[in-house]
Amino acid sequence: MPNEKQKILPILLVVLFSVLIILSVVWLRKDKPAENTAPVVATKPAQENPDIFFASNGKNTVYKIKKGDQWSVIWNGNEGKTYDFVSNPVFSADGSQIAYNAEIGGQAYVVVNNSQEINAYQKSNYITFSKNGKTIAFVATKGDNEYAVISAEILNITATLKESKSFKEIAIAKDGDGNSSAIIMSDDGSKLAYVIKENDKIYVVVNGQKSQGYDDVISFSFSEDGSSFTYEAQNGTSILTITNNQVVSSNNANIIPPNNQNTSNNNSTTNNSNVNYPSATYRYKISTQKDIIRDQNQLNVSGCTGGGTQCNF
Repeated sequence: MPNEKQKILPILLVVLFSVLIILSVVWLRKDKPAENTAPVVATKPAQENPDIFFASNGKNTVYKIKKGDQWSVIWNGNEGKTYDFVSNPVFSADGSQIAYNAEIGGQAYVVVNNSQEINAYQKSNYITFSKNGKTIAFVATKGDNEYAVISAEILNITATLKESKSFKEIAIAKDGDGNSSAIIMSDDGSKLAYVIKENDKIYVVVNGQKSQGYDDVISFSFSEDGSSFTYEAQNGTSILTITNNQVVSSNNANIIPPNNQNTSNNNSTTNNSNVNYPSATYRYKISTQKDIIRDQNQLNVSGCTGGGTQCNF
């Protein structure tokens, strides 16, 4: 009968042979490139690579890459469709969602979460998320007109956003050199406010109803309880505070009116009663320049720090 050593020897040979096979496989695969399971990243700093551009809100990073003559956007490790042009990524308040401008073949879109396309006609600007992230609004160009576009019910916001059947457009008056501004929404996204400039006058528009013209509009906001809408406006050398279309205060200041012209102080606005909007606030500066200028400290923050900000790739 075989002794104990003779019984163990075949087992040891099998184990040794198995180890040799494993080592051979590891050796053969050590130089093989790893499978592409991670999102594409830049191999050198973005400023040194003209084909890759980054934007970040401090929590998440989005970037676009050039593919031939077109561009695609990488968000949360997923690559979106290719377009002729992509720009101005905007993060939602909590940083969990993103939207950006895209154009292909002369058709403009606002792309949400790298998947949902919303028709923006020929051009889109001023993308804005509601505070709760369920609504998105932007200014779209169609022919000679501009429109404030609201997607009123965005569902499944953790997956693919869906355009609501109640998608609506509110026309912005554009006479002469009229230009639209950035826009704000109520917390639930059901109400819209923005400013426009027409013939050297600034107007506040709330749900399609336009105020009287001012030399400048300094700020506007919805109250926290949704019971009022307030904005500050400059008329001549006076700063007016207007709540629910009533002037509640008027203070003279050392302000030079546009073009050094004295402008009469009109303490009334167009009739727009029963204003009832939830809270939101937006501040900007227009000054005396022809076109509206967004306050760089509020909307176009370097590095896109904070939620709800907009930046360029």
